[in-house]
Amino acid sequence: MKGSTTGALNLTSADFDAFLEPRGGASVPAAAQKPSAAAQRRVLRERIEAWAKLLSTRLSELGLALEVVVPDEVEQHLSSGAPRTIAQRVLFVRDSFARGVVPRTEPELDPLRSHAYLALTIDSVHVAVSFELNPEAEADVKNARARIADPTALLELTTLLEMMPDEFAIGVLGVPHFPRAQSATAEDIRALLDDSQRSRRPLWMGWSVKREVALAHANEIDELLADALVAIALAYKLIVWAPDNDLIDATRRGAWRARRARAEERRERGREERRQRRQSVRKGPVRKEGTRREREDARRRIEAAERDAVPSKRAEDLSEEAVKSKQAALPPRRPILPTSLRGRGARKEEIDTTLPIEKGTKVRVLAGPFTNRLGVVEDLAPKDRARVRLGLLVTTLDLKDLTPVVPEPSRPMLGSSHRRPRNARGR
Repeated sequence: MKGSTTGALNLTSADFDAFLEPRGGASVPAAAQKPSAAAQRRVLRERIEAWAKLLSTRLSELGLALEVVVPDEVEQHLSSGAPRTIAQRVLFVRDSFARGVVPRTEPELDPLRSHAYLALTIDSVHVAVSFELNPEAEADVKNARARIADPTALLELTTLLEMMPDEFAIGVLGVPHFPRAQSATAEDIRALLDDSQRSRRPLWMGWSVKREVALAHANEIDELLADALVAIALAYKLIVWAPDNDLIDATRRGAWRARRARAEERRERGREERRQRRQSVRKGPVRKEGTRREREDARRRIEAAERDAVPSKRAEDLSEEAVKSKQAALPPRRPILPTSLRGRGARKEEIDTTLPIEKGTKVRVLAGPFTNRLGVVEDLAPKDRARVRLGLLVTTLDLKDLTPVVPEPSRPMLGSSHRRPRNARGR
């Protein structure tokens, strides 16, 4: 898979144990102490950062301008029963240029609280990938509420949530029970946003894996977490504010404010020029250069020169518009076909598009965040969809994005012409 993250995390039980701290101030015997939990966390931090940089390539292909931020270890409250524990996170937050164009009403104090972000979190009990919408991210929260209020935009969001895996949850961080993300309605999301504003805790949507499950599937957990985060990034792209996802007309209001500021600047410049002229006025007649006819001729020459320059400028504008229209008219990206899958490692004899897809059919995913993954159809769903198990995840996919996979035939046992006869005696 392109941008594969296999082997980057390579989670072990020592990685989870490194976040365990003695409780109640009890001293741990020297024989029972680990070599160095802090050193283990430093090594894990480097692996997490390498995993995130590999994944950032896939996120950039979705058109998201994100940068990788690895903050210091934090203490957090978990819903798993642990009252407080140390955790290490890696965040995917807007880069500096994208943060500069987000409309704001208050000064930016903490970019990690003022913007929505994607995250991977690991502590002593679980590893999770998530999308978090902080209540301080004013533009993103307003954009989310505007999407819920618009029926067309809401249908796009609920359709995406229906395609999320069963294990994905949505709620407010710190709430003991998270409902399924695929069954969330507009009223549920609106209520969660209200709870987030009241409790000043972020809205959370993601997938949490217990350490026992993660260690049992250590060979595939890296790619599963990466695919899950790409699936969550699709929801991130629909919810957060962006110039191409401006549901609150912030771009138009920002342009109006900019025009008003430029007009006020021109008026202030004119007032300053008039003030300077009044101060420089002297008594008696003021001698002007040239006669009245000469001044009028000079003014006509200037106006003629400006008129001659206008068509060229318009031509430049037209050329820029033509370039933009040409860029917008580029054909969409070619879908992934079985031939492309063969080029990415799939064997030619595995794919057979003529076979029907039924319950129990082994299939390969052709499009979406789980592209090129193998799964088994658990059941057929309405709207030409199927519920497919992809390792630890069970998700709903369109039938057009699936292709049956023919299992390799077992190799028959070949007879040997040199077999010793049954009645022959050994010499």
